[in-house]
This record gives sequence, C-alpha cells and structure tokens, in this order.
Amino acid sequence: MVSSFPSPPNRLGANVLGPLAHNQINLTFLTYVARSPEPEGIAAFCTAGATGDAGYTLAKTHGSANEVQFHKDTCILTLFPHDKRLEIIGNFIYSLSRAKILLYGLASSSAAISAVLPGKAKHRAVQILFQRFAFSGYATPRDFYAAQILPEQALREVVAVYQEKVIKVYCIVDQPDLELWELALPSATALEDLALSLIALGDRDSKLPFLIALPGPEGRLLLTFTLVKHGAPEVENILHSHLPGVTARRQAPVAAIFLHGPHFGDRYGIADTLVKTLEKAQVQLLALSCTVSSISAIIRQGDLARAVQVLGETFEAQYEYISKP
Repeated sequence: MVSSFPSPPNRLGANVLGPLAHNQINLTFLTYVARSPEPEGIAAFCTAGATGDAGYTLAKTHGSANEVQFHKDTCILTLFPHDKRLEIIGNFIYSLSRAKILLYGLASSSAAISAVLPGKAKHRAVQILFQRFAFSGYATPRDFYAAQILPEQALREVVAVYQEKVIKVYCIVDQPDLELWELALPSATALEDLALSLIALGDRDSKLPFLIALPGPEGRLLLTFTLVKHGAPEVENILHSHLPGVTARRQAPVAAIFLHGPHFGDRYGIADTLVKTLEKAQVQLLALSCTVSSISAIIRQGDLARAVQVLGETFEAQYEYISKP
C-alpha cells in the first residue's frame, strides 16, 4: 500500500502506523519520505496478505490521506549481505531493471537490500539474480527454492507469542555527518540508469547507509539515499551523467539512527513506537526504512542528541549506544 498525505508533523503516526498498531497488524516492509519542498509525506508499506484488506481500509479511513494505492499479490525479495556497498546495491537494481520487473519499492537495512515486486515476477527475478550473483548457500535457483520454509511450517514452529511492555532491541546505532539526496525518476524505465549511477559511485569506495524508493505522483519513482559527506559536486556530476534531466536535491548535514532487532519481524507496533517517540520529542523525521530486522531513520543532525536520548529511554537496548564514524 502507498499512502500520501499532507506533511505537517504527526501525520505518519496518525494516518498509517497508529491505526495498524491498534489493530495488531504487523508490517513486513515500510518506507517513508517527507518530500521537500512539496508539502507532502508518502509512506509505502506491506502487510501479510491476510491482513491486506484491513490495512487498506484503515489507511483510507484514518487521518487525512490524499490518496491510497493498494497492490495485491506482491512479494519481498531480499539480498544479503551487502555491507552497504554501492556496487552490490547497484547490480541488484540493475538486474531487476534488465528483467523488466515492475518495482513497487526498495528499502535498505545495515545488512540487506529489499525490493517489493509483483508476485508473478518472483521467479523471473530469482533467475536473473542467479545470473549476476554467486551465492555460497545455493548453487542454482532450484537449491534456493528447496531451502525455503513454507509459511505453514514456520507457523507450526511458533510455540508462544509474547508482547513486551518495553520493546527490546539489540542496539541503537547513530551515524552523523551524512548527505541526504532525493531524486524523482520519471518512470521505472530509469531504473537501469539509476543502477549504473550507483555502481559508478561505488567505484569511489563509498558506502550507502540508507536507501529507499517508493511510488510517487504521476508514475514517478521517488528515490532517497544518504552518503557520507565527501564532495557534493562529484556526486552531482555522476548522477547527472547517468540521469540527465533529473533534479537531485541535497540536504546536509543529516544523521541516521539504526535500531536492530530482534523482534521486528514478528510483532506489531515497533515502527509506531519509534515514530511517535520522535514526534513527542519534536524531532522531524526526514525519511524512514523498515525491513528485515532493522529500522533506519534519517533526521536533521541538530536533533541527533535528543533523538538518541528519547529512543534510549523508550527501547531497552541489549548493548550500549554505538556511534559510527
């Protein structure tokens, strides 16, 4: 589902996350961007198929959503590990674009990159990835499918479910001194050029701490990513050489906060708790990614100390804060 709404504060929690958490609907994928300078926020999220209709109804009836799109029969394809390496992320996107696969969204975590695709495109996507990547655990696509756990089998393995009063996480990691880049690709056909630009950026030994893509107005694909601050003109030159006519907006300095597992994949309300905690502390959320077992939030660097403090008071971290250089 893709929901767009006016971007003043408190909309993401009120329009999307709060209603889903209240109705105990778990998110399997979430991206959000507060578009600049447009007065609009856009969120794209996935739920289990059985709760899709309920999630759509909640998104339509709560808050002041301008528009809600509902895509049924989708799947999430995740590649890991990528260690935030641009050449791996770029080749992942390049593979999907060359296979002519419609992309509903992208979300990164510290260990993976996830794509939302039409369900009918899953097998074609897996085939193309095996042509471009080598996997130590699977020699062929057939080996990959044989190793998958069916949803029914995974459900039988669940012995008990416990909702913690205080949500436990492994750690909270912050990374300051980043640049936030925003692009609106004219269509999904620009994905190949985007992938080539990311691969070119990777030749400079850059890391990509954060990346999301989600559907935008007029059929555009909205891309938001961060890079360590190191020469905006060079980044602009690479982007413009591969994506002529696409305007790249830059904000700096920004900071990232990463919350890592363990229960993000099997309980509801975690993203809602994070977003509402930041809202109460008057920390503006610029972008958000939630996939696999991590939540990544991008905020203004001046808000970093306050954000780390309130999140540390809200979540129970197993390890001390870790600040990345």
